[in-house]
Amino acid sequence: MKQMTKPSLPHTVELNGADYFLLQLDRLMWSSSKQRNVCTFVITLKQRLELDVLNHSLLANPAFLWVTSLRLKQGLPFTLSQWVVDKKATRTEIKQHQLIETAIVPESLLASAITPKNQAPFKVDLVQLPDNTGSLLVFTWHHVLMDAHGGESFINHLGCSTNINTSDWIAKQPDRQPLKERADIAQEMKRFLYDTSELPLLSLHKKTTTQPKLHYRVLSFSKQQTPLIHQQANEQGAGFLPSAFYLACTTYAVASIQQQRNALDADMLIPIPLDKRLRGAHTPIIGNQVTFLFYRLPKKVLLNTKDCTLELMQQMKQLMRNNTPNHYVIMMDFLRRIPSIIYGRVLKAPTKGLMASFFYSDTGDLFQNTDSLFNQPIKQAVHYPPNLYPPGITFVFSRFQGTLQVTLAYMESVISEQEVEQLFNELTQALLGSQH
Repeated sequence: MKQMTKPSLPHTVELNGADYFLLQLDRLMWSSSKQRNVCTFVITLKQRLELDVLNHSLLANPAFLWVTSLRLKQGLPFTLSQWVVDKKATRTEIKQHQLIETAIVPESLLASAITPKNQAPFKVDLVQLPDNTGSLLVFTWHHVLMDAHGGESFINHLGCSTNINTSDWIAKQPDRQPLKERADIAQEMKRFLYDTSELPLLSLHKKTTTQPKLHYRVLSFSKQQTPLIHQQANEQGAGFLPSAFYLACTTYAVASIQQQRNALDADMLIPIPLDKRLRGAHTPIIGNQVTFLFYRLPKKVLLNTKDCTLELMQQMKQLMRNNTPNHYVIMMDFLRRIPSIIYGRVLKAPTKGLMASFFYSDTGDLFQNTDSLFNQPIKQAVHYPPNLYPPGITFVFSRFQGTLQVTLAYMESVISEQEVEQLFNELTQALLGSQH
């Protein structure tokens, strides 16, 4: 194994604007569905990994010990929240689980309720598969700590002994414009968000008095199918951004389910997370490096993937010309000092609690070529995203070892199991070009 450089890590880390936004989403999720804003990344190993080997590797890693000693300290109104090293924090226990008959990830591990004020914001579970056929590594972290890209980079560091420069652990504070200029931009973005969401939203969400239950399903494509999907993306106008085609196909599939229930009588509003790291950069680790693009897809394009792709590309170009991603970062940074109760009202006000028709993200290619972890060959790597209710349905696209896969997170009150099967069928056909 490579010799790791011991990083010099700080005692405190301020939450950035995206972190604070995700902290408010955590509160909304807990109040609506008793779910936390937690990310889970599950890696299937082809061979069994012993607990003592994993323990030895992780507990000898200074960065792992540092991250797991962090606790969230929330500031008073108009002051900034921080991650603070808790010197009294007990050592994180890496728990081992044994599956007897199935290789499915235990549901309890996909519903971790990390409370970052008094629990480690990052944890690892080891699941042994039946008959010594391999192991599952379940990495779970609170979304306020880092985004999916940062999580993958950190896991690569833990399992492949990759060195990360001290300056790359935490993002540098950006240069700030004068307060008046930031306030004007924040007000401009607020008007944009209210204008974007002023019309009715098309959503599968239905109000229910029962607490919704979270489920996950994974749709995997083969190495032969994946190039065909990218060929379709190019032919339908996505060019070098196949993610726009993925989103168009997802929109088509959701609209198809909605049309079965009722006529398509509204547009779809879909916020898309946009990684603001420099192209090719895998760091920083701590702190979410995400802004958002907001797409409002008119009902006339919802059932035609080519028209929807072209509409997405056109809106993206306009949003980029208007510098919307940077302005959204400025707005989120500006709002960090607002008390939580006011921030929550700001989030829910434009759409009266329904923030999107559905949520979508594409985790990128960082783990595409990672073949082993802790010296064990990898069979599969899957993201299980948090799922805000409402709308209670989230799609995450990822690529691993030349194959495309989709994780669907959904609340059972939002979509039935029969509709999930149909949704996957419609999505598969759309991605492969059988539907337009």
